Amino acid sequence: MDADGLLSAQGSHRKRKPSWRRARGVRPQERDGYWHAVGRLRVGGHSVRIRRSLGLAVAATGYEQAAAECESYVEDIKAQLTGKTGRGSPLAIAAHDYLTRERARPLKPTSIVIVKEIVARFGSRRLNEIPTADWKRWIDGEYTEAGFVPGRMTGRKAATRERFLNSVFAFLNFCRRHHRLEQLPVFERDKKARNPNRRARRRVEDLRPDLISILFASAHISIRAQLAVEKCCGARVSSVLFAARLCDLHLAAGREQIVFPTSKNGEPVTAVLDHTTVSILKDYLKWRGRLHEREAPLFLTYRRKPYTDNGGAYGGQNKTGFAAARRRAIGAVLAAGEDSYARLMRMGRRKAAAEAREQAKADAALLGKVTQHWFRHLFATRMQHEPRAAMGQAGWLDIRSFVGYTHDVTESRRALIRSNDDLATIWTRTRRPKAKKSI
Repeated sequence: MDADGLLSAQGSHRKRKPSWRRARGVRPQERDGYWHAVGRLRVGGHSVRIRRSLGLAVAATGYEQAAAECESYVEDIKAQLTGKTGRGSPLAIAAHDYLTRERARPLKPTSIVIVKEIVARFGSRRLNEIPTADWKRWIDGEYTEAGFVPGRMTGRKAATRERFLNSVFAFLNFCRRHHRLEQLPVFERDKKARNPNRRARRRVEDLRPDLISILFASAHISIRAQLAVEKCCGARVSSVLFAARLCDLHLAAGREQIVFPTSKNGEPVTAVLDHTTVSILKDYLKWRGRLHEREAPLFLTYRRKPYTDNGGAYGGQNKTGFAAARRRAIGAVLAAGEDSYARLMRMGRRKAAAEAREQAKADAALLGKVTQHWFRHLFATRMQHEPRAAMGQAGWLDIRSFVGYTHDVTESRRALIRSNDDLATIWTRTRRPKAKKSI
């Protein structure tokens, strides 16, 4: 008997009953308090014996309902044997297969949450019995006589909706390949928001080294070490908090590097460390202590406790520490601006004093927008002319993902174009021929 409750007639050595004594078709039958589909089905010249529970309790289900369910089951078997889609698998079964199937790259936590939401919404309904209107009603909402009923993505940004739909369609494409989903629902997609080479604009080009230095100095040593690694390696926050162990950090002279055995892309990432990051990490290790625990997490909280991986259910656990560092950095920038303003005013330089105050306010506003993920964008922007090295350092597998993180800085592009002007010296030394005057 296979997974669908089918018994093939081939291989049976029992003496068959005469055709006039054999039962025709499949009927519901009571067994152990549940209705079962029992009988023999003939499809395309083949005879298939069926023994399968319908999952309906006899005490709560009448014969007519059991017969209807049995008939639907028979239609599914016919469709499966003839290569048709039929009603498709129950959505809950397809979702369980999708979530538990082994794959080279693990599912993102957000994708797992979205699939669970789909199951909570549609339950065990058959895949081909869920129309496009139901999918649209759940995601985008609908207008009713009582007014507009918001959906799951109502009020969200276009890019957020597109990412949500990408996860939904990844699951539905799996259902189409493995669980007889006939066709995908049709949605209006925003092509501009779907473009992977576009990202939310971050003013990373304005994040000067002096501002980064103030931010580092304002952070607790446990946060400062993390920020230094994120800036140097372009690493994700999740990799820094949960992937690196103490034994993955190597500070031997000339071979300074950190290894992230697991990352979001499913591949190990080895990143080289610069001198500033090495210096900060050495100070951090002195503060951390317990260096004999080689398999312990590298980065700890300010209480010297490991971060708890919540599977991406909510934001990073170091947000409070980073927010405190950012708040102190903003205060330091504003205080320095007021000092410069007072000093310049005493010198009688009123215009310069006003400019210093305004610059401090602008820097404080910029720091107020900075997140840890900015350092990944900053790294990609500064390394955009060396994509192979950048992808190896930060763990990008696709050049399109790397390009999506870069920002076109005008001054950097201008310097690059000027450096490619290999005719500048020759052209200035060579006298350009004068055009002949027309007679």
